[in-house]
Parts: sequence; C-alpha cells; structure tokens
Amino acid sequence: MSLVSFRRHAFRALSVVAVLVVAAGPLNRARADETKAAEEKSDDAKAATPVSAEASDSKDASKSSSSDSSSDSKPKYPPLSKVLADTKKVEGLITLHQSDTKLYAELKSSDLDKDFVVLITIAKGIGQLPLLGGYSWNYDDNWVWQFRKEGDNIHVVRRNVRFKAKSGTPTAEAVKLAYTDSILFSLPIATRGSGGSYLVDLSAVFFTDLPQISQVLPGFSFNRQRSSWSEVRGYPKNVEIQVAATYASSGYVYLETVADSRAATINVHYSISRLPSTDYKPREADDRIGYFLTAVKDFSKEDPDDRFVRYINRWNLQKVDESAEISTPKHPIKFWLEKTIPFAYRKPIRDGLEEWNKAFEKAGFYNAIEVEQQQNDADWDPGDINYNTFRWITSGAGFAMGPSRVNPMTGEILDADIIFDADFLQFWKQEYEYFTPQGIELLTGGPIELESYYAQQEALPARLRAHSHDGRCSCNLLGGASRQFAFAATIAATRKRSSDDLDKLINQGLKEVTMHEVGHTLGLRHNFKASTLHSIEEALDVEKVRKEGLVASVMDYAPVFLVPERMKQGDFYTTTIGPYDYWAIEYGYKPLKDEKKGLAEIAARSGERGHAFSTDDDTRGIDPDPHSRRFDFGDDLVEYAKIQAELVAESMPRIIEDMVDEGEGYQKARQAFGVLLSTHMNSVFNASRYVGGLYVSRSHKGDADAPDPFKLVDGKQQREALQLVSDQMFSDKPFDIPASLYNKMLPSRWSHWGADDTSRIDYPVHATIRLLQDRTLDQLMGSLTLTRLHDNEMKVAEDDANAMTVADLLTTLSGSIFAELKDVKEDAEYTNRKPLVSSLRRNLQRSYLARLARLALDRTSAPEDCQTLAYAELADLKKEIDLVLEDEPKLDRYSEAHLREASDRIRKTLETDRVFEQAGGGSLLNFLMMGKEPAAEAARDLSGGAPLSAVAPQGYPRP
Repeated sequence: MSLVSFRRHAFRALSVVAVLVVAAGPLNRARADETKAAEEKSDDAKAATPVSAEASDSKDASKSSSSDSSSDSKPKYPPLSKVLADTKKVEGLITLHQSDTKLYAELKSSDLDKDFVVLITIAKGIGQLPLLGGYSWNYDDNWVWQFRKEGDNIHVVRRNVRFKAKSGTPTAEAVKLAYTDSILFSLPIATRGSGGSYLVDLSAVFFTDLPQISQVLPGFSFNRQRSSWSEVRGYPKNVEIQVAATYASSGYVYLETVADSRAATINVHYSISRLPSTDYKPREADDRIGYFLTAVKDFSKEDPDDRFVRYINRWNLQKVDESAEISTPKHPIKFWLEKTIPFAYRKPIRDGLEEWNKAFEKAGFYNAIEVEQQQNDADWDPGDINYNTFRWITSGAGFAMGPSRVNPMTGEILDADIIFDADFLQFWKQEYEYFTPQGIELLTGGPIELESYYAQQEALPARLRAHSHDGRCSCNLLGGASRQFAFAATIAATRKRSSDDLDKLINQGLKEVTMHEVGHTLGLRHNFKASTLHSIEEALDVEKVRKEGLVASVMDYAPVFLVPERMKQGDFYTTTIGPYDYWAIEYGYKPLKDEKKGLAEIAARSGERGHAFSTDDDTRGIDPDPHSRRFDFGDDLVEYAKIQAELVAESMPRIIEDMVDEGEGYQKARQAFGVLLSTHMNSVFNASRYVGGLYVSRSHKGDADAPDPFKLVDGKQQREALQLVSDQMFSDKPFDIPASLYNKMLPSRWSHWGADDTSRIDYPVHATIRLLQDRTLDQLMGSLTLTRLHDNEMKVAEDDANAMTVADLLTTLSGSIFAELKDVKEDAEYTNRKPLVSSLRRNLQRSYLARLARLALDRTSAPEDCQTLAYAELADLKKEIDLVLEDEPKLDRYSEAHLREASDRIRKTLETDRVFEQAGGGSLLNFLMMGKEPAAEAARDLSGGAPLSAVAPQGYPRP
C-alpha cells in the first residue's frame, strides 16, 4: 500500500471513530437546547406578565423585571428605573445606557448566540509603535464574539473560527468537541428590560486590559479607577465604544512621549457590528499572486495532505448590470480624505487612490473606488466602521500603513483605513544625523544567519510579534521613503535644483506611497520583485514608464530613481500602477462564470513579463533571491550600485558648500553624510547577494514562459558582484573623503526631551566604515551563503566552467583584501602617514582573518569543505605575509606590526587541535550528523560559548 493510500484509509478509519465518539452528542445537545429554550420561554413569559401600570417606559420595563419572581417572594431583579438611574440612552444596533462608570447593554433574545465582529483601533496613542493613533490593533486577528445566556449570567464568548467541517456531519461534531471557544467574561444579568431583554454591565468588559496592551507596555498595568468612557455612539448597523484606558506604573519605566510616566492614557476604540450575512462569495487564493489570506482548516476536505482552505481578502464588488462588460458596482469602495490632510497634499493623495480604477476597469468595474473629502464640520469618527478613511496623524515615527479588517470566515473586507504619519518628510533628518553602526543591520534587511534570525524572533514579546507579523499588519514603506526623500533632497541641494523639481519629487513620491497603501486596503501584499521590470536605460524612457510603470507593481518598496549629472533625469517615482497590479486585481475581482477554470487561467500567466511575485516571506536576510529586495532597482543590481556610487561621489564633496547656509549649524552636513554613506552601502550590499544567490519563481508546472522554481545566478554575474564589492566597499577609494568634512560634522547640541543624543559628538569614522565592510563580509562569508554556494556546485553541469565555487570565492576575497602583499615595492618609502596598509584596510583584513579562523575552527554551521578551504586559505596567507616580512622592506610601523600580528594569530589558529569524530556509537542524531555533534561542542568550547552566528573581530586566537 502506498503512503497516500495508507493515509486515506487511516483518515476514513478516524472518521468512523469520530462518528462513534459523537453518536450521543446530537441527542444530548438537543435535550439541552430544549431545556434552554424552555427556560428562555419561561423567562420571556414572566417578563411579559402584566402588573400595575406606571407612567414611563422604563417603569413598565422595571415591572417586567420585577415579575421574574413569585407573588410572595422578593423580586429576582431590581427595577429597571433604579438600574438605569443617571444613565444616558444610546440607541443603535445594541441599545446602550451610559453613566460615568457603567455601560449597560440591552441584549434581546435575537442578539443571543449571534456572531458579532469586534474591531479594535488605537484612537489616541503615545506616539510610539504600536501604540500610535489610528493603529489597527487586532488586525489579521479579527474577533468574533457571541453573547450566550448561561443561568443568571451572559457569557461573552470569543468564537474559534479557524476550524470547521460540513454542517450536519459527524466530522462537524468531532470538530466541536476538539476545538473550544473562549469564554472571556461572565456578566451577571442586572435586570430585565422591556420585551424581555437582558441588561448587563459592559464596563466589566471594556474597563479591563481587553486588548492586552500591557504586553507591549512593560511595567504598566490597566487601572480601572483612572479610566473612563471617551465616547459611546450607536448606529443601526454598529456601536462605537471608545475607552480612555489608563495604564499605571511605578514610574521607573520612562516614556518620553507621556507627560508623567506613572500613567499613560490610551484611547482604545471598539467597533462592534453583526457579522454580515451577505451574498458575498469567497474566492480561493493562489500562491502565484499576493493577497492577504483568511485561512480556515476544513476537516471535510478529502485531501488529508492539506486541509486548509485559503480565501483571499477582498471587497464584495458586484456589478449593477451583470450582463455588461464594464459596469458600476452596486456598492463602490468609498474612501474619505480626513480633514487633517494638508491642502498641498490632497491632490496627489486623491490621484493615488483613484489610480487603481484603471485596474478595476480592466476587471469589469467602472469607478470601483470613490473619493470624498471630509468636511470641517463633520462629527463622525474615523474609527467608525461605516467610513473608510485616509488618515493624517502626527507621531514623529515616519510611517504609513493601509490595514483592512475582514470577516475571519470568508475573507470579505469590512472596513479599511490608510494612515500617514505627517512627519515622514522630517523623520530622516534625525535618523541620519545619528547614522552610526547600530542601524546598519536594519537597513540591509535584518539577520543573514538562521541562528541570528530565530534568536531575534524569539526575543520579541508575543504581542509585539503579533504586530510585526511578516509585515502583514504594518507597512514600513513610508519610513524607507523618508530615507529616499532624504537622499533625493541631498542630491538636489548639491545640484542646486529648482523648487519645481522638489515639488515634483514630493508629489510623485506621495502618489506612489498612496497607491501602495491603497493596494493593501484592496487585499494586496507586498511584491518585492517588481523593481526588476526595467533596465536603467529603459527606465529613462519617460513615455514608456508613464504607460506601463517605472516598476511592475506599486506594492514594491521602490527607491527614488536618480541618475548622475551626465544622464538625463526621468521620473523620480512611478506615476501609475504596473502590469502585476492589473493582473492581481483581475484575479481578485473579475466576475467569472466558471470561477475555478477562470482563476486557473489567470494565475497561469505568472510567467509573463512583470508578473513575478515575491513578498515579505521571501525578502528576509536569510532568503536566497537577490532580486527580492527592498529599495533596489533594475534588472542588474551591479549596474544600479555603480550608478548610486557615482551619485554619492558627485555629491559628497559639495555637502558643506551646498547644504549649510551662512549662520546655520553643521547638522545638515552630518545628516547628508549619513544619507549618502548609507545609500552607497545599501546598493553595494544588495549586489553582493548575487554571490551564492538563487532566483526563486512561484510559477507552476505548465505556466507559459515560466522559469524553473530555482535558477542559479550566472557565475559571470556573481564575479561582477565580487569585483564591485572589491572596488566600492573594500578599497579605500569610496571613503577618500576630505578631512575637512569630518571636522565640520557637528551634531545637534540640544539637551531636552525629544532630542536624541549620541555617545560621540565627533564622527566615528573607523567604526562606521568597518561595520559597513563587516556587514558585507558577513553576507559573503556567512554560513548560509557558503552552504548555498557549496550546494550550487551540484546544481550545474560539470563542464560549466563559469560556475562559481566556494574555492573561487575565498581565493578572490583573499586576493582583493590582501592585495598589498603583492604590491610591496622595495624602493618605496612607507611612513606612518602613508603606510603600505591603510587603517581602513588593516581593519578589513582583521575582520576577514577573523571569519576565516572561525570557519577553519568549525565555529560556524558551514559545510566541512568550507572549513578545509578556510584552513588552506589561512596557510597560504601566512606564507605570503611571512615572505613580505622576510624580505625586510622598509615598512611603516603600522603595517609591520599589523602583518606580524596577523602572521602570529594565523599560526595560533593553524596549531589549534581539530578533533575529527567518528560516526560510530552515540545518539541517533550524532550518527545522522556524521559525528558533527561532538565537534560542534568542541567548537563552542573554543569560542567561549559564543553562538555560531556571532562574529567578532577578535574571533581568532591572539598571540
């Protein structure tokens, strides 16, 4: 019997067991339901029993509540008039009665056991992520609540909607037994209302840490006595409750953005609405096209290998005229521009919203998106689920996001808001004034070793991980765009560009970011391969790019497109959506008669130009595809890096003259220097990922013009990338910066709250450049890169002489980094001011030797062949160093000391005993690892217990 057949038989057997397990379930549940119905009927009858009349409706209702008892006993509930004394009535989907400390809800019998969706938004925050005004708190984890009567209490239950089975089947009963709901609160019934409704006090629900904010605010806990109702509103389809929730601490935890750290008040907005029963039809997802997903595990599926049903998140768009090729939708997607948006920016933002109508027209809808301006006297709340808003907030964090909230069972989008931080144009200044080594890893994509990546993920608090879930709930484009604005502003200043050019830059950038965030609200995920659509030459053709886009999708993080002065500048940013965007909207929204067939045909076009897709899951530091990157551009990253290097070289000498006006401090010069240095570093780093790289395709078998799932980066391109790194990162030339510039880069000298400080006011030249170089070395010599490069040797034909090998990489690096050993001139006069090996190169050589030593000593997870090659490389370098020293040239003191130390450290490394373990005895894991387990323990001993991914300049033995 095959494995698949065995699994199917096992599944059927388990289904039979499930039938036996739950056989008595329906009968018992039916009896329980009958008993519960009888109780409710009795309660309703009692509530309706006539008693002596009183004047007001509330008094009538109070008598119905007091009738819940026999004539000769004390009333079961207090009079309604007494309970609701000093309350204000708020009518809506659920009638509410509000006082200073209470919020009574009238729950009718028709409200019980019905699904309500609860959406949570931070209405007013503390100016720090994720507690920012407008932030969607439970995004991607929408809550479905039910109110259930249990005796004299109403339970607030969060339903478990992740698991299901076909209704009425034994499997459905088994699912009910296996996966339970969560009872969050048990609320005593305060009294009965008119018509038999139940009154419960919701303050016991909302005057708590319901959103679990304390998990992202360590040291703080919810304080009920200092919390209050900020706003309570009722509408026919929803109720809106806003709580001024105060979190208190001892004051030892300092929050700069809060007046007094002993208390932080955060306005939490709750939108509660019935889960709508619409004619919406869910649409299944396809991994070739990037939509946010609603995933449900369906145990009714016959395929035991994959029980998940994945629906795309999308709006319920239906044609008014179903027979028309293009029709207006019955319910268009309407966005409101919040009145806080500056007048100057309203047009590019509106244009960015309406740009998507081009894609919807191709999918069959005319004017699918409508845009309206909120009037100054409008009193509705942007958190109201009835309004989709473009919000403009101030937090100082320089970010934007476009979250949408969905039906967690179908994927239907219910509400969406776009949030822009007004400080995005200023955010970069502070970031780059203090551009120091600490931010380098973040700018280049995070950890590049598996060990570091998983350690970083584990270090995040659970709630914070939930709010940084692979980029699904927030978008970092605007923060990155602020860096791009900074780069463009620096280039413009050093070229004395006109204000018209700067306005064009800002308006194009605003429109692009708006298009990106609107895409998120339509259900689309990031696509980080879109920037490879054009070559640099093609991108300069303005007519071409305005027709099909500067990039294939606005869902990428595209950099500002700037070229050196010798070239004619085109558009700075894409001004329209691209081919991938049209394709994605067609898949998600086009009405199809035969949906299964139609969707398959649309998705099968994944091999077409501009349809390549990769998202956040493919763009981590540990991922192999060099074209799945943020803020890269073009189909050749080496060419793009050269363009960036030329731009930086043009602007760097002009910083003081063109960036600092008479009478100003030199902060702008320091900011501009950080901008230029980081831009140069990032473009070279991106190109370095060609080495050992693999292009990854999501196309399926049979898709026309589709590549294989994996394609090795051509060996020639890998060598070009190595040469670029040698020229632009490892040589002294890119860092040949006038000394006068370093002596003028004074940071801001303010000392007050909100003003960042730096440990060194003079610029840490060597430390910064060394860590730029170290980051690139880590990419080239990291365990993952070496492992992939080693594996890739098995993935090309033996006669492919162009293929890149680990041996080629290490030999090339040694030749580049220790080039001085072959260039010693006997008649040269080396001095401490003009040494053989410069200070930057000495640091680079130390870093390289440290990594070689770690490899040779088996202190990494790289393959053993890499360890052997590193050992040999160290031995060869020692010979070359010793030959130079033996010839007794007239070396400067720095270079001589450096080379002697390097030789001695290499000797110590080569003399270190290496234990070769036999794969016999020991654990099964030891056997499977071919004896590697004890060797790894020995390596940890040698490194003093340091993690495999840790790389320190002192990573090899000292003399």
